[in-house]
Amino acid sequence: MTLQVAFFVGSDVTSHLAVNAAVRSLATEDVGIHIFHTAQKPNPAAPRERRELFFVEHQLTNDVLYPHLDAANTADAAKGPYCTPGALARRDPKRITVQRLDSVNSPETIQELRRRGITLGFSVRCYQKFGTDIIRYFSTAAGHSALLNLHPGVLPAYRGVLTYARAMANSDAHAGFTLHHINADWDAGDVLSCTTQPLDHDRSVLENMIRHHRAGAALMHEAVVQTLEGEQLPGVPQPTAEARYYTHATPEELTAIQDKGIRLFRAEPVIGTLVRAFCTDGGSTARGAHKVLRDAVVDAGILP
Repeated sequence: MTLQVAFFVGSDVTSHLAVNAAVRSLATEDVGIHIFHTAQKPNPAAPRERRELFFVEHQLTNDVLYPHLDAANTADAAKGPYCTPGALARRDPKRITVQRLDSVNSPETIQELRRRGITLGFSVRCYQKFGTDIIRYFSTAAGHSALLNLHPGVLPAYRGVLTYARAMANSDAHAGFTLHHINADWDAGDVLSCTTQPLDHDRSVLENMIRHHRAGAALMHEAVVQTLEGEQLPGVPQPTAEARYYTHATPEELTAIQDKGIRLFRAEPVIGTLVRAFCTDGGSTARGAHKVLRDAVVDAGILP
């Protein structure tokens, strides 16, 4: 029987790249893929650096690139390694579904999961706390069902947000992704697997996360394969004594991070990554996408 897999995906660029990579890697596996997109709204009261980061990390992809590529005749011409959500849905409609989701915890969501026979779920920075009902659904949906979170940060030392920035501020040599079971607490479930890669301290925080996205996708791919082979997905409890949870950085913390020479983002490398990921190299579509993205950054008052 075909394994039905759900990805609950946030709006940030790293998550979209990771899910695209995971979908590509599962092309030959007997799985149905159901992508549920959630959204995070910008906080107008956040410090300027965080507002600019949000634009580059979230809005540049969703509000600028995707509409441009999904315009008439553009999506088919792009033919890059990765697809917009709309193109993914069109590529293999019998196997891949894509939809917007307001709440992961609504009765309608759980009813939809049940209707589609989904028994394996991945949260990929979907920005919503999973409640008791959906956790219970995945704990009982099948003998090998599971609800997992792909967390950008090594657990338990880097729970919470801006974990890559904290790792760089702590002069860590490596950072990575942790795949763990979801329970009632943020980032606290049993760890299934973890991968780390070198940090490049000459690059920005966002660049480092983007460069590691395939490693995160590989963790999800392996969990799917294990499930297909009839294996359980056992996790290891996180040592509570080693746990540290990071909240959104205050203006003072952002200044301290920047005083160490760490930049949260650089727009031009992100633009380059998006063009390479979603467009054929060197074509007119790629050049057009680069211009649209760069113009949007400039119009937002952000240095490329």
